[in-house]
Order: sequence, then C-alpha cells, then structure tokens
Amino acid sequence: MSTVFSAERFGAEIVKAAGVWIQSLFTSATAFFSLFALPLTGQFGWTSSQFSMAYTIYMFVYCAMGFVGSLLAEKLQPRVAIYIGLVFFAAGWFLTGFASSIPQLYLFYGVMAGAGAGTIYPACLPTALKWFPDKAGSISGLVQAGASCGPFIMSPIAQWLIDTYGAQMACRILAVVFLIGVGAVAWMIVPCPEGWMPEGWTPTATQAKELNAKNYNIPGMVKTSVFWVMVVMFIFANAAGTMMVSATSPIAQNQIGQNAMTAAMCVSIMTLANMCGRIGFGFIYDKLKDWNSLMLVLVLNGLSMCMLTVAKTLPCFIACICLVGFSFGGLLVVFAPIVKNVFGSKYYNRNYGLIFIGYGIGAFVGPKISAIFYDSTGSYVAGYIGSALLAAAAVALVFAARKLAAKMQETN
Repeated sequence: MSTVFSAERFGAEIVKAAGVWIQSLFTSATAFFSLFALPLTGQFGWTSSQFSMAYTIYMFVYCAMGFVGSLLAEKLQPRVAIYIGLVFFAAGWFLTGFASSIPQLYLFYGVMAGAGAGTIYPACLPTALKWFPDKAGSISGLVQAGASCGPFIMSPIAQWLIDTYGAQMACRILAVVFLIGVGAVAWMIVPCPEGWMPEGWTPTATQAKELNAKNYNIPGMVKTSVFWVMVVMFIFANAAGTMMVSATSPIAQNQIGQNAMTAAMCVSIMTLANMCGRIGFGFIYDKLKDWNSLMLVLVLNGLSMCMLTVAKTLPCFIACICLVGFSFGGLLVVFAPIVKNVFGSKYYNRNYGLIFIGYGIGAFVGPKISAIFYDSTGSYVAGYIGSALLAAAAVALVFAARKLAAKMQETN
C-alpha cells in the first residue's frame, strides 16, 4: 500500500485539514481585533494605550494557557482540549459585545477569549506535526497558514459588521460564527500513535538524527541553557510582529491618513502576506533547515520595521506591511519544529506550550512599544526603531542557541 493512500496517512491528512480550518477561524479574531480600536475608544473614551492592553492581556493569557492546553491535549484528547477552549473563546468574544468599561474588556476579551485560544492552539499544530515527521516545515506552514487565510477573508466582513451593526453587536455575531465553525470540525483532531512513521518513508541522515534525539521532559528542558536562550529569542522576535498585528488599522488611519475601510483592507493585505510567509517559510525550512530559516525571518522582520519609519504613502505602507506579514508569518512556522528537533518529540506538546509563553511576553512588549510611544509623541517611528533593535538582538541569540544546541546534542 502506498504512503499517500494508506489509512494512517489519510487520517493524518484529515487532522491537517481540520487544523487548518480551526486555525483559520479562531486566530483570525486576533488579527482583526485592531478594527475595533477606533470604534470602541471613540464610543467609551478609552485611550489607545488602554485599548491595546486588552490585546496584550489576550496574548499573554493565550500563551500562558498554551502550557495548560498542551497538557490537556496529552492527558485527555486534542479534541477535548479544543472543545474546552472553544467554550471560553466564544463566551469571551460574546461578552466583549457587552463590555462598557476597561476592566470588563480586559476580563472578557483579554482573559476569557485569550484562555480559550491558548487551550485550542497547542492541540492543533503539535498534533499535526507528529503525523508528518517527513515534512515538518511544509506541514507547519500549511497548518499555520490557516491563521492568515481566515483574517484575509474575515477582516472585511468584520468591518462590514461593525459599520452595519456597531462594534459590540459585531463581537456577538462573530462569537457565534467561531462557536459553530470550530465546533464542527474539532472532532477530527486525533492524536498520533507514539513512534508512528509514514509507510514507505525512509528518513534522511538528518531526519533520522532528529527522530532519535533525546527526549527532554520539562524539568530536564528548563535545566538546559539553550531553553532560556530560545525563550528570550522568542520574546524579541515576536515583539515587532505583534505590534503591527495589534495596530495595523490605526497606523493606516493615523500615519497614512486612510479611512476605516481602506485600513481594514490593509489588515487583509498584511494577513495575506502573513499566509504567504507561513506557506513559504514552511518550504524554506525544509530547504534551509532550522536555524538558517529563523535567521532569515528575523533579518526580514528588522528590515520591515526600518522601512516603516519612512512610509508616508499608501503604496509604500502596503509594501512595508507585506514584508512585515511575510516575515512574521514565518516565525511560528520555523520555531515550532525547532523545539521538536532540539528537545525531542515525546513531550513535544507540553515543551512547546511552555516555550510558547515567550510569545506572550513578546506580545506584551510589541503593542506596548507602539501604544506608549504613540500616546506620548503622536508617532509610531520610535516604536519601529525599538522593534528593529529587538529583531537584531534576536539574530545574535540565534547564533548562541545554535551553538548550545549542537553542544547539547553531542553530549547525548
């Protein structure tokens, strides 16, 4: 029986397809949240900094709960973790439609929706990667491309809902869409049997080395130097991308002078570039391999931030956000399989969930840089420069992490 049409591989394809769909729906909510910034701040008199803190709390809780979600996916079933997370995620968005104060916004969107998303995410990507040890990069890219495909379609729809029904009613309608859309396919996410490999697949020497790498559990992983370097690297690398994801719409309106619908289209364009980056870096990873791919992501990320400092026209701004989206899209794609290669696959769900907390800390740094500098100077330029410097620091950390990982693997 061929690899392509074996029952096991067919099941793996179902897991991949369901993972793409779930990522498409629930992650799209994060990308187009910036569309609600001006309507809600105008309605309730909140500052840009106060509103952006909701996104920051969301991302931090999302990443912190990733560890809990990964444990639920391992101890119970991935789909059980998804359904538990879905209840909190949809409820958080629905209740955000009734929030009339900053504490309510932080509780409903930041904490509830963030906790739900964090429970869902580690049940999708790590599970899919285990089913495809032969194509780690491309599968990581394809699954996570759903996180960008969704916003490209949903951002104009969300803006239309806001314009037609108001921002708060739009939140309630979207909550129902998420509940139905994710709930309909979550049952398809099933765990990969331990030690499973595709029929007829012969690993290369590099792949065999990765498959036979020592499996670190969490106590063993946190004792290694490379773990801490990777966490700090993840924080720095994520800061620039999350700054733009959380503020693309207001930046387009305030810096470039565009109207709300054009700004919404900028969000869609950036998320389309993000999707291309996720797919593209999936294949780039399979060619360049782990650390080289990550370094390319960071160089492009820093370059895009520098370009934004001089973006004054809509075409130039679109070119910049395309580069931002493309590079930021590749970050999670290349980082996820690196964690598996360095620390093994047996405890991958929980290990990745713990390291993913660094993503949440980076989400705190990025939007805060943007909001604080804008509130104090009326410009995003200083924020761009700060994010570019963080990307440069992350490049330096790649060299350190690669050296530490190689030394660690030689001693095993």
